[in-house]
Amino acid sequence: MDPAQLIPIVDPIPIPGPWFDVLLIITFLAHILFMNVVVGGAVISLAGHVSGKGVPLSRSLSKRMPTILALTINMGVAPLLFLQTVYGQFDYTSSVLMAGYWLAVVGLLLAAYYGLYIYDFKFDGLGGLRTPLLVLTLGMMLWIGFMFSNNVTLMLRPEKWFDYFTTNGAGFLNLDDPVLYPRYLHFMVGSLAVGGLFVALVAHFKAEPEHLETGMVWFTRATLVNIAVGVWFLMALPKDIMLRFMGGHLPSTAVLVLGLVGALALVWSGMKRNPVLAAVLTVITVLFMVIARHIVRTAYLAPWFDSSQLPVTGEYSTLMLFLFFLAVGLPCVFWLVRTYLKPDNAQGDA
Repeated sequence: MDPAQLIPIVDPIPIPGPWFDVLLIITFLAHILFMNVVVGGAVISLAGHVSGKGVPLSRSLSKRMPTILALTINMGVAPLLFLQTVYGQFDYTSSVLMAGYWLAVVGLLLAAYYGLYIYDFKFDGLGGLRTPLLVLTLGMMLWIGFMFSNNVTLMLRPEKWFDYFTTNGAGFLNLDDPVLYPRYLHFMVGSLAVGGLFVALVAHFKAEPEHLETGMVWFTRATLVNIAVGVWFLMALPKDIMLRFMGGHLPSTAVLVLGLVGALALVWSGMKRNPVLAAVLTVITVLFMVIARHIVRTAYLAPWFDSSQLPVTGEYSTLMLFLFFLAVGLPCVFWLVRTYLKPDNAQGDA
């Protein structure tokens, strides 16, 4: 049977697909950075409890993680909608095929959210329960990330969708995909680096040299590990897609080279213990990684789909309306964040 027969018919979109691809890349960049902070922050907090030497840092992080998770969720709405607008016939299908596994993400996310709030508000009273609570909460967040990795890899493999006809129960996962595991680990190890960077940035602006050192150590070591994971990810890709990044397609190769140079620059900035420079380089490097991720997606779907060939209604007024509210909304968000970060308004500092 031809996998193309399983792909739903596409609906017209208001503007050409590449517009949405650009918006998807930009908004996903913001989402992934916030996600990295909350997951990495939770791991660093847990390490502080296990070692018994990082409780003050864990307490500081506990005040920020519920807010960062809220921002992660909100920042994830836009890229999800842009993804569904252009690639909905693949994303919706993979979500349905995962069925119960995918629906469970909502409940687990709510439970993790409450777990972080309890960890913050009841920190002093929890005593020895802090560690198991954080383990449970972190475990739920890691599982959610694994489900997202399953979904975004399953949507790229229409030939895998035939498993539905031989599967009983709550759906199936993309566990036999050799790309799934390095892809997932690439995000999770990256979370340790960005979480450490967040710790270092807070310490830098609050003049806490002991926490700055801790954060930069996490950042540097995790980045080194993630370079190796990234190589694994690249080698696990199908040969034709991998070769695009190895000289077979100039733009793809350029993105990979720039991403690798950026990763080496991150290690250098980490060794220099310069969190501000590291933050700037991190945003740039992660942007290249997000672009590379998009290239991988388009290469996987090339036999069946090209976003530039989608039927278009030509309703550019929707794009203008979106850009207008974006231009008005961003200064408001910036003001809200600044207000929140003021010492007299910061959560738990009153």
